[in-house]
Amino acid sequence: MKYHIRSLGYDAESDELDLLINADSPREAEAVALDAGVYVRRDFQTGQVVGAFIRGYQQFARRVAEGKPIPTPIAEQKGLGDVFQAIVEWQHQVGVLSHELAAHLGTWPPQDQLMQVLVANPT
Repeated sequence: MKYHIRSLGYDAESDELDLLINADSPREAEAVALDAGVYVRRDFQTGQVVGAFIRGYQQFARRVAEGKPIPTPIAEQKGLGDVFQAIVEWQHQVGVLSHELAAHLGTWPPQDQLMQVLVANPT
């Protein structure tokens, strides 16, 4: 399945990133704990994946950027390995984009500062 993932907001104080997946807006859903601080949100009635959030986002982003493997036994066991891998790939693309953007702007701010700009909470 193809997943359309978008950042909904990042809370720097709690280091938590919220994502929309195959949805235009947030909706009520159950959170299913997976691996590496990732929680997938599934619609209560349909079971469709509609979002996710990542607790400990900076560490997750760093692991992806460094190419460190992230074991997925819980995600696989719950039949959500494909969405977990889609989130990892999305993070990889965001990391590449942040470095390309920083290079284009002529500065290399730390990843966490740039990510706060890219995924800041709307005000």
